[in-house]
Amino acid sequence: MKFTDKVLRTGTFVLFFTFMFLEVQGQEDQSRTLPQFLFPKFTRGVVRMKTGVSITASLNYNTADEELISEVNGVYRTTRNPQDIDTIILQNRKFVPVERAFYEVLVSGPATFFLQNKSLLTPIGSPVGYGAKSQSVGPTKYRRYELGSVVYQYNDVVYIDLPPNIEVTPASVYWVRKNDKMEKFTTERQLLKIFPEKETQLKEFIKKEKLNIKIREDLIKLGNYCNELIK
Repeated sequence: MKFTDKVLRTGTFVLFFTFMFLEVQGQEDQSRTLPQFLFPKFTRGVVRMKTGVSITASLNYNTADEELISEVNGVYRTTRNPQDIDTIILQNRKFVPVERAFYEVLVSGPATFFLQNKSLLTPIGSPVGYGAKSQSVGPTKYRRYELGSVVYQYNDVVYIDLPPNIEVTPASVYWVRKNDKMEKFTTERQLLKIFPEKETQLKEFIKKEKLNIKIREDLIKLGNYCNELIK
């Protein structure tokens, strides 16, 4: 990609967030709570671009669609070019882009631990046979895209209300980057297989500290210990 194209695209992104910040400056953050979002409300976060520019914006993370959402005066927008972002700092937590999603960085080091904050929208009382229920629902009916010149240039406007009779089911996934390779795990056993040479020590530490890897704080503790072992 030509340098001028990169500058133009980054400039477009920065202009949008600058405009958004000016609108929310001096106003209270929205306190609307929706269960598919990572945080109870939209709050100020920092968007650090790969160009080195930082922007402040009102943000939250939609775990069902795995999208970063910004808010201005009750209007919600997705991020069109997440690949141009280096880091998001929100609620003192760090997020980095992975394709169109953003993974939370739990521990950095020789083994970097990530949390893919994810959820499913599950229809209530929608049998699909033999007592089972459908485990996902398409959000198409509850999203809108306004492709006017300004919005099309910057990003998409979306509705964030859930469809009726829908519940949010957690479905988070954990990752470790080791030797430049991403390894996925959801259970303690899968995690231990990623570090076969340290399996005994990690098992003892988990037992001693009574850790549950599905608890964010416990996984951070285990990740820090793991990095101490492999330094």
